[in-house]
Amino acid sequence: MQYQKSGRSAVPPRSLRRRWLVLLLLIVLGGVAGGIMSSAGQSSAPEAAGSKPGIAITRTAVVTKGKLVRSIRLTGTTGAENFVSLVTPQLHGSRGGGGRETGAKTYSTGTNTNLTVTSNAGRGTTTSGSSSASSAATGTGGSSSGSSGGTVSSTAGAAGNNQSAALQASTSRVGKPGASSSNASASSSASSSSNTSTASDPLGSTAAALAGTGTAGGGGGAASSEFGLVLQTLVKPGSAVKKGTTVAEFDRQYMMTRLDDYHASVTQTEASVKKLKAEMAVARKAHDQTVEAAKADLDKAKLDIKTTPVLGAIDAERLKLALEEADAQYKQVLAEVKYFDIGQQSLYRNAELDLQQAKIELKRAQTNADRMVMKAAIDGLTVMQNTFRGSEFAQVQEGDQLYPGQPFMQIVDTRKMVINAAVSQVDVEQVRIGLKARVHFDAYPDLELPAHVYAISAITKPGGMRATFVKEVPVRLELDTTDPRVIPDLSVSIDLILQSEEQAVISPLASVFSDGAGKTSFVYVKTPTGFERRDVQLGLANYTSVSVKLGLNAGDVVAAEAPPQEPPKQT
Repeated sequence: MQYQKSGRSAVPPRSLRRRWLVLLLLIVLGGVAGGIMSSAGQSSAPEAAGSKPGIAITRTAVVTKGKLVRSIRLTGTTGAENFVSLVTPQLHGSRGGGGRETGAKTYSTGTNTNLTVTSNAGRGTTTSGSSSASSAATGTGGSSSGSSGGTVSSTAGAAGNNQSAALQASTSRVGKPGASSSNASASSSASSSSNTSTASDPLGSTAAALAGTGTAGGGGGAASSEFGLVLQTLVKPGSAVKKGTTVAEFDRQYMMTRLDDYHASVTQTEASVKKLKAEMAVARKAHDQTVEAAKADLDKAKLDIKTTPVLGAIDAERLKLALEEADAQYKQVLAEVKYFDIGQQSLYRNAELDLQQAKIELKRAQTNADRMVMKAAIDGLTVMQNTFRGSEFAQVQEGDQLYPGQPFMQIVDTRKMVINAAVSQVDVEQVRIGLKARVHFDAYPDLELPAHVYAISAITKPGGMRATFVKEVPVRLELDTTDPRVIPDLSVSIDLILQSEEQAVISPLASVFSDGAGKTSFVYVKTPTGFERRDVQLGLANYTSVSVKLGLNAGDVVAAEAPPQEPPKQT
């Protein structure tokens, strides 16, 4: 029984187990609390160490020796100093096809006179014949003919150009005895005629077949097509071109047709002027014959008047009247000579003016055709400009319709590049022409090129859609050396060097302090026993560093902040 009891007592009671659990929990809590106290002790150790003059918590910097620069940081873009801007050409000439279609313009001067000469010589009646000389200018030519009945007539034709189919016509007639008619007339008139075979198109070209030939102002059809500016060919952006290379060409189909039309117009007008000159000589001879005929009539009337003693009173009176009429007619014909010459000169002058007009239009058409082919004026790189294409604002390309005077391309000389930048109005008074600069390229972080200030604007940059309250002044810098990677429109940053000092003892600006009055500058120099205050004499300073003239040497270690024992005022 005792053995069994002792065997049962090997399992500890429930109360004893609870005690062990509580004891184990206390041990764990004690360990956690000890760790917390240990970490707290470690964190408070530096504070305890800092209670005496410490160096570990004070930031320091090393004094160096080298070049100190005071500069201004700018941003800008690259550009070319030498470049050529190509703009859409301005085309000149008649928009309505003037000089290429048949016109109805007529020039006319003249007078009309009717004279009648009747001679009755007693035994019978003699009826005076007619002699006429006519001069007419038409656009189709002229003819000269004579009649066996004593009539002399001449028609001189002057070729007008396509705009003027007929210029002027003058006709003169005088009565001449010996014809069956008793009426003689002297008249000068003007007439114009048109050739039905060439009325629609005198040159036989396609000018009249084109839609809108007669429109003015380039309002559509052929007129707008001839003066349309559609890019037909264009070099690729960024292409290297040589001087004289064709870089752009506008559609010249209709302009070349116009040029051919004016070539034909000038050729036809020149031939017509030569024809007019010959026919004017014929008309002149015919008019001289008219004068001679009138003089012959007068001489005959004078001879007839001598027969009055043997004639009756009525016949004698008729002869007297015939003499008076012949004398008046002769005087009239003589008076017409001056006006006839003036008329002939005006005809020839009008033809010359029409020829000059055709030549001027031909020259304009040739110039327009040449302008529509654009060539490079210098060696360089092609840079395309932007244009609106519907709602899109993009680079100019083939097929675009441009307006006259619109810049669409630049050819830049990459051998000499510039930087276009802007400086704040606060700093612009420090900028001078010739200041040196260092240029850094965002596209090439390893590339740095020297430059200098080339030009400074006299006024600030104009405001945009919104008002700006901090104004900037544009400046331009020229690169002293170039690199093949430098092309137009690259973004850059520029350090504009205002002042520099060689072999200077350089200290951080944060390590220099001053007294309350700001008259004395000093630093804290690290020594084996701590920091030592030392007065210094300063020189050139920028935003981060300062040159120390006296008081420091290269390699000294200075405090970058005030040591704890003495908090002086920082400069």
